[in-house]
Amino acid sequence: MTNKEKLSSEIRRNLGARHLPPLRPAKFPDVGDVLQTARLPTEGERKVDVMLVNPPAPDGGIWIRSQHRVGRRSRENMIWPQVSLAQLAALLVSDYTVEVVDAIAERMSWEAFEQLLEEKRPAYYLTQVTAPTLRNDMYGVFLAKSLGAKTIAFGTHVTPMTRETMQPFPALDFVLRGEPEATLRQLLDTLEGKEPSDPRVAKIVRETSLNAWMKEDDRKALGGILGLAWRQGDEIIINPDRPFIPDLDDLPIPLHHLLPLEKQRMPMMKGPFTFIVTSRGCPAGCKFCIKHVSYQNSVRVRSPENVIEELKILSDLGVHNIHMYADLFTVNRDHALGIAQGILDAGLNIKWTCCQFAHVSVPPLRGKSVPVKGVRYVWKK
Repeated sequence: MTNKEKLSSEIRRNLGARHLPPLRPAKFPDVGDVLQTARLPTEGERKVDVMLVNPPAPDGGIWIRSQHRVGRRSRENMIWPQVSLAQLAALLVSDYTVEVVDAIAERMSWEAFEQLLEEKRPAYYLTQVTAPTLRNDMYGVFLAKSLGAKTIAFGTHVTPMTRETMQPFPALDFVLRGEPEATLRQLLDTLEGKEPSDPRVAKIVRETSLNAWMKEDDRKALGGILGLAWRQGDEIIINPDRPFIPDLDDLPIPLHHLLPLEKQRMPMMKGPFTFIVTSRGCPAGCKFCIKHVSYQNSVRVRSPENVIEELKILSDLGVHNIHMYADLFTVNRDHALGIAQGILDAGLNIKWTCCQFAHVSVPPLRGKSVPVKGVRYVWKK
């Protein structure tokens, strides 16, 4: 036996000059629970329930986002009015505090946008999303989620590519597929335990949902909300599609005053302008057009009286340049002529434009057979 082997076990463990204790197992501190409680705002600290967002541009330029169309960079420097966000706000405002943020019109940087989120700390964050700006748009979702918001997206990208969007972007909680208004309202009411106080909104949700055939417990579950995609643990659930809103006149007038009207510009129009969505859907089967993703090929029109009501509100807000935002404004002759006659009867001093297909046979809008006041351009597709 060697001398080393003769040493006691205590000495063999420490051949140095002083005693060294055994290496302890690692146990790193975890303050996650404390920080989570500290950073999430309380109900009183939130300044807005729902923030409806057209997020900043990826390059500081002017980009077009819409629930009706594909996104693109604006070659003509046109500020695209966020009427879809104003429409969604109109369905919520009776029971929730809402704010519309059009970062494109405001030329807002991501740094300024992050500061705004810190200040407002919304409970719900709803964003426009387009394919060309997807990663950029999801940065806003990430920021809102980090501040405790539930995040929601809608538009022509997330509707046909729901799972493909939600899988790589786990900060996105919900997707509104197709026509978003009733789905958004039912989602918020389900999460907040509310009912619409506006009878028109209640009618829209009722007529486009399965509530009449569902049990009471199922009505309160996310699985009963048509048109919604959501997460259940690691699984992405896509509910059945929601029917279209049968009567567009039931929609409250969009809250245009929440938009930066003075910053909305369009080529060949002097002064602020905005859109009026006079119809949804188009019977044409153009392969290049993405409009069918949201509204498909059946056409629903608002009554001329309903359109004139919105025109009067815009006139009172000082907006006298209007684009009749419909894929095919002249698809219904009586509808188009009824709006033109209504403008005359109301004495509205406005200038307006519209779109029609070159091959559609309708009376010319500038002809003597049509009572038209203020029409400036007819865009032919």
